[in-house]
Amino acid sequence: IFMLMNGTEGRVWAEIYLDDLIANYKIIKSEVKNAKIMAAIKADAYGHGAIEVARTLENEGIEMFGVASVEEGIELRQAGITTSILILSPILYSQIETALQFHLIPTVSELGFFRALEKKAKKFGTPIMVHVEIDTGMTRTGLAYEAAKRSLRAMAASRYVKIDGIFSHFPVADGNGAFTRKQVTDFKRLIRGLPKTKIQPTYLHMANSSGIFKHPNAHMQLVRPGISLYGLASSPDIHYSKDLKPIMALKSRIVNTRTVKANTAISYGHTFITKRKSRIAVVSVGYGDGYPRILSNRADAVVNGRRVPIVGTICMDLIMLDITDIPGVKINDIVTLIGRDGKAEVTADECAQKANTIVYEITSGIGPRVARVYKFNNKCISVRNLLGRWRYAG
Repeated sequence: IFMLMNGTEGRVWAEIYLDDLIANYKIIKSEVKNAKIMAAIKADAYGHGAIEVARTLENEGIEMFGVASVEEGIELRQAGITTSILILSPILYSQIETALQFHLIPTVSELGFFRALEKKAKKFGTPIMVHVEIDTGMTRTGLAYEAAKRSLRAMAASRYVKIDGIFSHFPVADGNGAFTRKQVTDFKRLIRGLPKTKIQPTYLHMANSSGIFKHPNAHMQLVRPGISLYGLASSPDIHYSKDLKPIMALKSRIVNTRTVKANTAISYGHTFITKRKSRIAVVSVGYGDGYPRILSNRADAVVNGRRVPIVGTICMDLIMLDITDIPGVKINDIVTLIGRDGKAEVTADECAQKANTIVYEITSGIGPRVARVYKFNNKCISVRNLLGRWRYAG
C-alpha cells in the first residue's frame, strides 16, 4: 500500500468526483422515470476510468453497461463487475466465443454474424442473449431498415439465440429534431409490425444523452446516457436545464519559472514572442498526456485562482504559462487545466471549442500517463496510475 501526498500521485493527474457522478445518475434516473439505464462506459468511461465508474454505478443498482469491445468488457469482468454488459459495436467473428465465456452480450448488426453466433452458441447449451441494431439513419452499422423485419423474423426462429433487445442510434439528436422524431416513428413502426409471439425483447432503446433530455418519447424501456453522466453536454447547442456537474478536473504542477526580456521567443517553432518583460512558468503536462497540441497559444489554465494564457507551442511533456500578472507563483504550485480553482474555471467544453473538436475527444483523449485520483466527499478513496491501483492509505 502506498501513502499518497494530498491524494495525488505523479506529475499530472485527473481528479474524478464520484459523488457528482452519483448525483448526475440520479438526475438522469428521475428524468427517464420508469426506463432502465445503460451507462455508456466505453473508451475507459470517456477517459474517467471505466472500472471505478462501473463500481460506483453498480452500487447504485444500474441495469446495464455499454462498452465498445470484447476487451473493454473483459476488463470489467476481471475487476469483479457482475452487471449486464452490452457490446455496442460489432465484434470480430473470432471473438464470439470469448465474449460468451465472459458473459458479454453481443450486438447483432448483420445476418452473417448472427449465423456465426448461432453456431458458437450451441456449445453453451442454453440460449444466448443478444441485442439487435437497426439502422434508422446513422448509416454506420445495423440491419438495413427496409430488410430488418425479415431479418428479425429469421433470427427469432433460432433455438440458441434470444433477442433480448432491439435498438438504434441517433446521429443528430442534439440538433435536427425533425430527423430524430422520424427515427423514433420509424423504429416504433417496425417494432409494432413484428410477430409478438416470436419476438418479445425486454429492451427497446434509442435515447443517448441528447435523446434523454430532448426527446422523451424515445425513452422506451432503456436509455443510454454517456456524456451526460460525466456532467458534460454533447454539443454547445445542448442545455440540459438540469444541475449536472462535470466530474473531472485535470491538474498538474509548475516545475520551473523564469523571467525573460521582451521579444523573447518561447518553445518549439517560436510561435509566441513576449511583448514585455515576462515571467514564464513551465508545467509538467503536454500532448503526450492527451492535452491537445492545437491549444497552443489558444487556451488558458488557472493558477492560484486566476486564469493565465498558455504561451508557445505545447510540447509532449510540458507547457508554458505567462504568469507575469500573478505575484507569488512558485515551483510546485498546482495548475488547473480543466476544472475550477476558486472563482476561476476552465471547462472541458471550452477546451473542445478552442481545439475545434467535441468534448468527448477532450476527456477520452486524456492518456494513461495521467493518474486518476478518485474522490468522494472531497476525500481521496483510490488512485489509478501506471504503477497500478491501490487504496488510499493517508
